[in-house]
Amino acid sequence: MSKVFDGLTVIELADRRNQMVGKIMSDAGARVIQIEPTRGSPGRWVGPYLNDVQDPNKSLDYWWYNTGKESVALDITRLPGQQMLRRLIEQADVFVESTKPGTLAKYGLDYASVAPSNSKLIYASLSDFGQDGPWAQLEMNDPAHLALGGQMGVGGYSDPKETPIGGQGRQAYNAASVITTHSISIALWDRMTTDLGQYIDVAIHDCCAICTERPVSYWMWYNQPSVRQTGQHAGPVYALPIQVQAADGRYMNARFNFPNNVWPKMVEWLKELDVVGDLTSEKWNDPPTRAEAAKVGGEIEVALKALLAKVPAQEAFERAQSMGLTWGVIRAPEENLDISHFKERNFWRDIEHEDIGKTLPYPRGFYFSEGLDVSPDGRAPHLGEHTKAILTEKLGMDAAQVDMLVQTGVVR
Repeated sequence: MSKVFDGLTVIELADRRNQMVGKIMSDAGARVIQIEPTRGSPGRWVGPYLNDVQDPNKSLDYWWYNTGKESVALDITRLPGQQMLRRLIEQADVFVESTKPGTLAKYGLDYASVAPSNSKLIYASLSDFGQDGPWAQLEMNDPAHLALGGQMGVGGYSDPKETPIGGQGRQAYNAASVITTHSISIALWDRMTTDLGQYIDVAIHDCCAICTERPVSYWMWYNQPSVRQTGQHAGPVYALPIQVQAADGRYMNARFNFPNNVWPKMVEWLKELDVVGDLTSEKWNDPPTRAEAAKVGGEIEVALKALLAKVPAQEAFERAQSMGLTWGVIRAPEENLDISHFKERNFWRDIEHEDIGKTLPYPRGFYFSEGLDVSPDGRAPHLGEHTKAILTEKLGMDAAQVDMLVQTGVVR
């Protein structure tokens, strides 16, 4: 099956902030050549590691973010490394980098320097605060971006005494990487008619600021700040907790508001388990009355907690879904491996790790399509695994030239 980015070559200057861009494009068919320092990408030095042994080729985090890429270990702080990278960029469709603004200009590798020799190049720079402005030279990590961008202020537990919590899994970097990938896709579409590339400047801080969901709107329209809500969207007023413990000790997300077509079914369920209380009263057929109870608690909250105390979580999930309720069981991530739904949708892609003698399951892709596949085709590369092959193929070097570069520490 064809893939979205088939036939494209992407040069990715390795960094933790931009590696999601290369992953998406690699899974979608592009040839992604990652240029790493000779000691390895910063992403290789992030745990956990296979068997808890620190090794640049055994970072599980790196494995996930770098499926299907090729690795060239190259010291771009030295002139030969700069020259080789420039020649690779000249042959590429896309170049992705996330260095501090001004860094690549010192090496003659900024957009102004390389674009004249590759007019079709799409050059994407992902940085903390953009290429210009008073904050351009400031540096941040992912949690700091979530704090400054607003997400952390509205993420965490409802209790205002609890510390705000940022989303796990480098959400700031991931959001910026997804937006960068969208931008590259638009630039590629534009290139189909103009035959010209362009420069893309993405600031992680900008991406965080536009991903704060409703709190910005509430403030702009009503001048109301939003408060954190445990496991829910932030809003200007506190809502009832929706995490309820089921009979088997597991927790569910169970909202307490019911549309008219669902309410009679819920009353029948409550009757079956003898926890209906006075909810058969005529007043509860009034939607505003139920909506108000969903905000402040009372009889409906008491009845539903009593119901779930008698029903295992999975059973409650299936019954609620059959009624049209968006309830869900709170699962640990690793439980997804055994969910029949994922198996029947062929969600997992087995990737061979021949160096450890195992085949491991990876998510297939961000969406399924009958015409265009998006799924990983291979494991993450070992450090410098493709250096010799790519310098030979792309730059026409012979074995002796590559060996000399290895001996002098320019490549690995």
